Amino acid sequence: MSVLLTASLAAFTVVAVLGVLIAADLLRGRSVERQFILTHAGIAVLGALLAIGAALQGDKRVYVNIALVVVIVILGVMAGHKRYETGQVQKGLILAHAALAVICYLILAANTFGIALG
Repeated sequence: MSVLLTASLAAFTVVAVLGVLIAADLLRGRSVERQFILTHAGIAVLGALLAIGAALQGDKRVYVNIALVVVIVILGVMAGHKRYETGQVQKGLILAHAALAVICYLILAANTFGIALG
C-alpha cells in the first residue's frame, strides 16, 4: 500500500465529508461560508497533489483519478462561478460534481487497498 495513495485517500475522505455538508446546505437553499468552501477546495488540491506524487513515483493506477479530478474541479469552479454571478445554485453542476467525485473516490480507494478493477 502506497503511503502517498493512503494520504491522498485520507485527504479525499475529509473532502467528501465537507462536500456532503456543503451540498446539503446548497441544495436546501442555505448559504455556505466561503471559508468552508475554500477549505473543501484546498484539501482537495492536497489530495490531488498526493495522487500526482504517487503517479510520479510510477503508480499508473491513479492516472484515471487525476483525469477525473480535472473534470471534477472544472465542474466545481463552474458551479461556484455561476452561483457568484447569478446568486442561484446550479443543482445540475453540483450533482455532476458530486457524482464524479464519488466515482473518483471509489476508484482511489480500490487502488489504495489493492482491489482489482478489471
